[in-house]
Amino acid sequence: MVSVNFSTLAIGAFAILVVFAVLYARHWREEPKRSEFLLFAAASGLAALGALLSAFSEGGPGLIMVVLAQTLVLSGAALAWQGVRAFDHRAVDLKLAAAGPIAFFLLAVSAPLLQEDVTARFLVAAAVGAIYTGLAAWELRVSEFEERLSNRPFAYLWFAALAVVLLSAVVAAYLRPLDALNTAGSTPLWLTVVVFAVFLHVVIAPLWIFLLVRDRLLVEHRWSAATDTLTGLANRFTFLDMLQTLSTKVRGEGAFLYVDVDHVKRINDQYGHSGGDEVLKTCAELILRELPEHALLGRLAGAEFAAYVPFCKVEDAEKLGHIIHDSVEQQMFFLGGELVPVTVSVGVAHGAMQVTADELLKRADAALHTAKVNGRNSVVVWDDGQRPSYA
Repeated sequence: MVSVNFSTLAIGAFAILVVFAVLYARHWREEPKRSEFLLFAAASGLAALGALLSAFSEGGPGLIMVVLAQTLVLSGAALAWQGVRAFDHRAVDLKLAAAGPIAFFLLAVSAPLLQEDVTARFLVAAAVGAIYTGLAAWELRVSEFEERLSNRPFAYLWFAALAVVLLSAVVAAYLRPLDALNTAGSTPLWLTVVVFAVFLHVVIAPLWIFLLVRDRLLVEHRWSAATDTLTGLANRFTFLDMLQTLSTKVRGEGAFLYVDVDHVKRINDQYGHSGGDEVLKTCAELILRELPEHALLGRLAGAEFAAYVPFCKVEDAEKLGHIIHDSVEQQMFFLGGELVPVTVSVGVAHGAMQVTADELLKRADAALHTAKVNGRNSVVVWDDGQRPSYA
């Protein structure tokens, strides 16, 4: 048999949980739209209060205080589960989260069996805790297929491990009840293992959730740096980098389309920059809609979009340029209560295996220049016999 000071562990858990509660609350105040921070702060706070009550309930000050401490810890586990759901952009259901702790509390203070039998009460509490911890592990595991974060595997494995420990404790308590083992005043080994496992969970789980949040922020920052904020498309640097990678892997015919929205400055002057932004966003959506799924699209400059389409023959590339041109021309743009006509100029270039991506881009840019010089609102295909002087 092993003797363990439960009060000391409970106070230690209280101190750690308070730190995380404050940390998550601070992040929530800085980013109030991130409800997961509020849920994690509430989960840590409730569990901390439960740990504090547990520290002073040893020795039996009253059934209500003991049950309340256990209920608060279970509430923390339930809110942590909902916090994981919010973190992975799933719907939060606080009623479902509260159902388990409330049911436990009502049963523990009203059912004679749970009032008189500490083992029965432990069985129910451990089972409820295993359910909520297992649900958190499940949410983290399922979301790995949607978003891979470096710390996610350890997080869901840790939650799953605690759920297994709690379920094992249920079996152990059923086979060897606490009352029978405590007649000599010693603590059973299995209970010591469970207590230490819960204490480690208090230390590691909030930390690993915090690391998951950090991973998400890093991904968002990288994505923000790689995309155009207005359209959500790849920005110039990202597009050119991806173009080099894709053109190296794809060996064969490919087409490059350079699309410029005509007279955006006039639209900005007449309808404001919000009107111009609306036109650019809609044009980006139309171009993306008309391109094949395997095409690469980016915004290279203010009103210029570029697309690379691998495995595209020259006649198909020209046809695609006309489809994009007609799609924008036929779109109805309402700005300031007026129907505003919008057109685009398109430069198309095509190349076989020996043509590099840089050369293809230059050819499409030259074709676009020709379209602008000839009055815009047209599609021009690169022609070696009619190369613009600057190209």
